[in-house]
Amino acid sequence: MRHVLRFVLSAALLLVCSFPAWAEAPKRFAVLPFAVHGPDQYAYLSQGIQSMLTSRLKWTGRFEDLDRALISQAKVVGPVSMEQARAILAKLDVDYLIYGSITILGEQASLDMHLTDRDGQDHPQAAQVPLGDLIPALERIAGNINAQVFGRPQVAQAAPQDVGLTGPKHPDLIYKESRPEQGWHHLNPAILSVGAADAPGRWRSQALPFSSVGMVVGDADGNGRNEIFMLTDNKVMAYHVVENRLMPLAEYAAPIRFHCLNINLLDIDRDGFKEIIVSAIMEEAPRSFVLNFIAGKFVPVEERIPLYLNVVRMPPEFSPLLIGQRKGREQPFDGSVHEVLRMDGKLELGPMLNLPREANVFNFAYLPQDNDYKLVIADRNDKLRIYSSQNAFQAVTADSFAGSALGLVVDPSLPGIEQDPYGDYQKFYYIPSRLVPVNLSPKGERWDLLVNRHISVAAQFFARYRHFPQGEIHALFWDGINLNTKWETQRIRGTVVDYGLADVMNDGRTELFVLVNTHPGVTGFTERRTILLSYALNLENLQEEGATVDIGLE
Repeated sequence: MRHVLRFVLSAALLLVCSFPAWAEAPKRFAVLPFAVHGPDQYAYLSQGIQSMLTSRLKWTGRFEDLDRALISQAKVVGPVSMEQARAILAKLDVDYLIYGSITILGEQASLDMHLTDRDGQDHPQAAQVPLGDLIPALERIAGNINAQVFGRPQVAQAAPQDVGLTGPKHPDLIYKESRPEQGWHHLNPAILSVGAADAPGRWRSQALPFSSVGMVVGDADGNGRNEIFMLTDNKVMAYHVVENRLMPLAEYAAPIRFHCLNINLLDIDRDGFKEIIVSAIMEEAPRSFVLNFIAGKFVPVEERIPLYLNVVRMPPEFSPLLIGQRKGREQPFDGSVHEVLRMDGKLELGPMLNLPREANVFNFAYLPQDNDYKLVIADRNDKLRIYSSQNAFQAVTADSFAGSALGLVVDPSLPGIEQDPYGDYQKFYYIPSRLVPVNLSPKGERWDLLVNRHISVAAQFFARYRHFPQGEIHALFWDGINLNTKWETQRIRGTVVDYGLADVMNDGRTELFVLVNTHPGVTGFTERRTILLSYALNLENLQEEGATVDIGLE
């Protein structure tokens, strides 16, 4: 018996010692930055494609990627011959080398990619697709490499099934994802693209006899019910919904020479009551003010603040923060954005925020990404520019977003401001509309950015023509290369002024609200009216699963 036990132990020891000899070590691959041939605005695709292919090809324990920092340190460029490819492959000491180029011509993208292995075999991949289909094309190419070269088992995609959702089949929210029913599962707005104002899930207020600038929703007086605060050129008005109509609660009139710019809610003093923060100007100089709403009346807290004010959700906790900026001497804004603190009873500039040069107090938002974030800036051309958390530029959207009709006058005599050839010597900086980070995904794994997209051919050609006849609300997400549309609303007639997520109706449900100024035509701007639209979002499925629902507004 002792001899048998000794034999078994010896065999087991031999097996353990010989394991490294027959266990196959993982293969390694390197993806080089892609060459980009086209307009400079697409330069970000070089590292974007590199990053996306790396993530799609990595197979833990089988095919591991070479760290991008090591590739950068090696200072290698895309090879132009097989000999150069083999030399780079040997220098990086990997089993596979992936490289290629992308050519942008108009709205078309031509992708040319090569995979070279240690044996010198080349596995070319190519695609010619519209720019909007570039991501799916890269997914297909990565799938081909995984299956044909790496021998990775492919998971069969189940055919979309009818999930038995209730509600109409023509929702106002149009989903852009490959599985639209997933979006229905989350939001299920149950709203019609056309129909009466009282259609299920959709509400439209009466037309109010003024043109609005902004809006915010929240419980400012601590009574447990949300108020609706609308901002006009020089007034703040409080409403609530009674029997499907907006009913006025109170009104605050700023000095007649004031021009209001935006409105926010934030508990500045941490006393449990949210202050109403209005950024305003008088004779092109900032004169902001803060109000309380107590017992159905507006109460001034601080007036004529010489700062532009706004509220952003600040990393790493993404809690709301009051920020401010002074007027610049040669530009609408001073060069830096600061946290705003109450010191000696007054709101004053505090620590400076670390932002790219293009940022100002009104035009940026932080978009959370797992344990990191992206910084999104709306530039002067109504494009969204995306930066890393280290302020490194990564992408710019091809479409225009966040355009508004709210302009600050820029003195044409200042350096760098060209004279208007049509005789109008005033130039304008248009303050972007609100950028709203929201989290409606299961278990809070993805944040989206709510932003408006105005539809107007005239506004694209005439700088002074900024009243838009229609618009859309888009939910954008970072897809690894750029901001892409997850869902969008149907076209909304009129100029979209403000939007967000809140319990507008005080019925315990979250709604997407959109504030609109009517568009009566080129000659009818004096007759513009304000209308509030509300779209119910069915979030019960998320809440039942214990998911976090962060509406991104205070």
